[in-house]
Amino acid sequence: MKKLVDLSLRLFLVCAIAALALGFVDALVKDRIEAQERKRKASAADRVLAPLGAVGEESPDLAGMLQDSFPDLISVFRGKGKGGETVGYAFVLKSKGYNFIVMAVGVDREGKVVGLDFIRNEETPGLGSKVLEDEEYISQFLGKGPERLTLRVDVDAYTSATYTSKGVTSGVNMALDMWRTIVEKGG
Repeated sequence: MKKLVDLSLRLFLVCAIAALALGFVDALVKDRIEAQERKRKASAADRVLAPLGAVGEESPDLAGMLQDSFPDLISVFRGKGKGGETVGYAFVLKSKGYNFIVMAVGVDREGKVVGLDFIRNEETPGLGSKVLEDEEYISQFLGKGPERLTLRVDVDAYTSATYTSKGVTSGVNMALDMWRTIVEKGG
């Protein structure tokens, strides 16, 4: 019994030290990770707004307005043109394919999709992830909207990656719905 208690205390001590070390490391790198994530989102927003000649400006007010209705929204960027006017929006959101996809969708003032960029994905390598790298497949979404898109009607599914195709289409539809909400509320 004494040996069991001794081993249990040693195991507890090792686990406690490991947990403290992990907590310490997390505290050290947390700000860096958040800064890198902000950079990734801003870069993706700029890429999807580039066809409009716009630069993304993050809008916490718009994100706050949309967050209740769209819980998978991560952030919203206003696309500012050369004169400072809003020429479109970039929506950074999470969509469910086979796994999760974090993507940015650019939508112009008329509700047309102008760009797609994939920030992070957990899709199956060599299968679902191929969809997100196929520019020809992604290009079929450009110029579509403001009506919601239907897979296999408005856009084709990618062979052998139907779940990922559904996830991309769902993300684009979510962005179009958010654009519609902004227009209706005069944002």
